[in-house]
Amino acid sequence: MSLIIGFDAGGTFTDSVVFNTETKKIISSGKALTTNFDLSQGIKESLNITLKDLPIRDKKNIKQIIVSSTLATNSLINSNGCRVGLILIGFDKSIFENQPLVDACNNGNMCLIKGGHDAEGNEKEKLNFQSIKKFVEINKSKFESIAIASQFSTRNPDHENRTKEFLIKKNKIKLPITCSHELSYELNGPKRAITCALNASLTHIISDLLNNIELILKEKKITAKIMVVKGDGSLIDSKTARYRPIDTTMSGPAASSIGAAWLTGKKDAIIVDIGGTSTDISLLNSGYPEVSKQGARIGVWDTMVEAISISTQGLGGDSEILFEETNSNLDINLGPKRVVPLSILTERFPSVLSILKKQSKFPFYSHTDCIFVWKKNISKNLNWLSKIEKITFEKLHINEVSSLSEIAPNQASYGAVYRLIKYNLVEISSFTPTDAVHVLGIYNAFNTKAANLGALIISKRKNKSGEFIFNSKEQFAKKVLDKLFEQSAISIFNFTIKKTFNNSENHFLNNNLFYKYVFGQKEKLAKINLKLNTPIISIGASAASYYPKIASLLNTKNITPENFQVAGAVGAAIGSIKQTVKILITKDQNEKYRVHFPSKVKTYNKLVKAINDAKFEGNFLSKNKCILNGASKTRTKTEIQKKEVDLKNNKKIFLEYNVISTTTGEIN
Repeated sequence: MSLIIGFDAGGTFTDSVVFNTETKKIISSGKALTTNFDLSQGIKESLNITLKDLPIRDKKNIKQIIVSSTLATNSLINSNGCRVGLILIGFDKSIFENQPLVDACNNGNMCLIKGGHDAEGNEKEKLNFQSIKKFVEINKSKFESIAIASQFSTRNPDHENRTKEFLIKKNKIKLPITCSHELSYELNGPKRAITCALNASLTHIISDLLNNIELILKEKKITAKIMVVKGDGSLIDSKTARYRPIDTTMSGPAASSIGAAWLTGKKDAIIVDIGGTSTDISLLNSGYPEVSKQGARIGVWDTMVEAISISTQGLGGDSEILFEETNSNLDINLGPKRVVPLSILTERFPSVLSILKKQSKFPFYSHTDCIFVWKKNISKNLNWLSKIEKITFEKLHINEVSSLSEIAPNQASYGAVYRLIKYNLVEISSFTPTDAVHVLGIYNAFNTKAANLGALIISKRKNKSGEFIFNSKEQFAKKVLDKLFEQSAISIFNFTIKKTFNNSENHFLNNNLFYKYVFGQKEKLAKINLKLNTPIISIGASAASYYPKIASLLNTKNITPENFQVAGAVGAAIGSIKQTVKILITKDQNEKYRVHFPSKVKTYNKLVKAINDAKFEGNFLSKNKCILNGASKTRTKTEIQKKEVDLKNNKKIFLEYNVISTTTGEIN
């Protein structure tokens, strides 16, 4: 008997299953709260539940631990990765105006260095090592990892490789270093630089997760190899995942999609995975989740990450509630950021209940009520904080929460708290949809008293005219859930429209008038209905609570399968290994063919010879990578993507070829 443990570490829950590879059955499963303050606690609890009834002799048959995670995805959505030092080589100065690139550095810093190559892979300008050294020496306290992106590095990676070698050997840099050509074969320099910076910002997250899992397995004397699910649903070893965490950003959603397909046996459906932080939507087509031809879009980020075609929305059971006053009305919006629900926070910190009771006696609501903050266990240098940020941070405790009203008595400290949250130094808790389902009696796994007190406090909110907006805490909770249902329905319908019309923008769904006619009052003279022509497979911890209603808004069938709560862990357990190598062939001014191998550029007189050598090298590299990741029974296929201009008489003009070698294999 051969067993696999599938892990799915999400922002709210950590799930695990034991899967028998011979019978193809789930033997046991476990679900525990993700303990972001100390990941090991949630991992250990989930694993304890899963292994509780497994005989000791069977534990020796555990051959693989396969991990999927939404932690990296959630980090990008919440913009709380580590600070990045970005070294840009050979780009134009206008790249500093690229705001997404600036944001991807996460309050780090970036510099522009002379160097880079042209489109044929020829050196454009000598690399300026002195400028690199100066940048690192001046700014090394401002970042926690380094990203290197050079112009046309996919045509020639020499400058990125030499910069990395210079930092490690000459400057003794021990921070994680990412080169952009290691992540993507595509040309788009600015987009590749963004992907590189995002990868650098995530290095600590996956390392922390894997370190915790390794320690727990060691305690339990389980010696199985650890694998990690990539965004395309395939597997890589833990070493690869540590230096390419960007590949795991869609890991959790990919595993969930594969798990949903396996659990239901359906061939065609919309798969929706709702978690605490996000809602992930994918298309099941002929029995397998559709793979994106472009890079994955994660929150606001357009990346070059190869992934299952998934739309990830910052919308979940733990989404932050945002209030927007318009005249005498109050609109509610959810997300995209996650906060800790009051009902969950009180489970860990019972003292929260007494603070909520005190606030519930106030005659009306204040904007700092019902919000709690505490600092993370941070050991890094924080000298870069402003004076007010330092003062505010020092007021906070690690294992004790404080009410926001206590920590932020004025506007300056209030702003400082939210900047500290953005810097990923402080955690925050407030009322969420998870609390709303507790108030309405739909779900009661956590502290219902805290949820009710939170709803009572916020229901005392007044509008600009001084009138109470809500009649009761139940009315407020229902308003929150109605908004979750509406935003979810719109997100799913938006996804299907984009798939139908191959269109990235759907402005009409953002039209307020349209929105009111879809979700407006029944007594209106006219009403617009949304309708899906395919069923929804809903998975995730809260799927059963939310999706019957959401499916009804879309006039379609909802399928919530058995083991829906641990679908991600199931998808991880049934994964396979895949490695792809792309080698580009171009033509230079002398009409010779240039093959851009991963380690060098070589010139050929004959196209046939160039293609054959590219095939041989690509097949060798993809197979070798697969075997290094633990695969057996490998299969390699080669595809040639041709870019040509068609002329008359069946003649063609060569532009470029991409030789793509893909090797798949079973887990050893």
